Amino acid sequence: MTSPTATTPVTLLTGASGGIVGALAVILARAGHRLVLSGLDESGLTTVAADVAAAGGQAVTLAGDLRERDLPGALVDLAVSSFGRLDHLVTGAGASRPVPMVEMEDDEWDRLVDLNLSAVFRIAKMAARRMIAQGEGGAIVHISSIAHANGGANLAYGSAKGGVATLTYGMAQQLGPHGIRVNAVAPGIIDTPMVRNGFAQQFDALVEGAALRTPLGRLGRPEDVANVIAFLLSPGAAFVTGALIPITGGIEILSPISTIAKGA
Repeated sequence: MTSPTATTPVTLLTGASGGIVGALAVILARAGHRLVLSGLDESGLTTVAADVAAAGGQAVTLAGDLRERDLPGALVDLAVSSFGRLDHLVTGAGASRPVPMVEMEDDEWDRLVDLNLSAVFRIAKMAARRMIAQGEGGAIVHISSIAHANGGANLAYGSAKGGVATLTYGMAQQLGPHGIRVNAVAPGIIDTPMVRNGFAQQFDALVEGAALRTPLGRLGRPEDVANVIAFLLSPGAAFVTGALIPITGGIEILSPISTIAKGA
């Protein structure tokens, strides 16, 4: 990798303790990005930062809960103090668990909507302010979910991810005049720690179901999503904004009758 210069992109990643964003960090490091990594799990961040270094990249880390109102500003300040600028943002922090609506307490609804939607708005606002001040454009990618369209196994999570889709469209309109592109990806069933932990007893069934109910016949891998995000941050996506890209293996395009017949 060439030595960093003043124009080498600086990218802030939330939810970077592992999973999709952890895989993305390594891909971006290989592409020359300098990285600010944020996540709840400090040991996970340390591991990802080591992977970035092994890939020839640079990363600084700051662990914390994005529901904390001062963390977004601290992360943008860290990017500026460490690398002098901020060019890109990927919002990957999130959490969920399977729970029926009638069993969900109000506090859980509030916590999940705050983390999966409101915190996305707050970090995006702070990052956009910095990008506007620099006057050189930028790119933001939000991680939504297939749950934005079907509710998912947790209605707080699904509703928040629907809000992220709407946020993406509105941000793309408002930030486009500043040269800032805003897109989102909507992963399907991806083999991540959140999915494995949330569906621990049903994970084998998920694997079998994916083989039957997706055209590609498998669960997604973190790299499947990370590579699309990396493209959206790249110059190759210079005319892409306001897009919500499903990364699902095609699970949503199978007709109900064929899906049911395969599972019969």
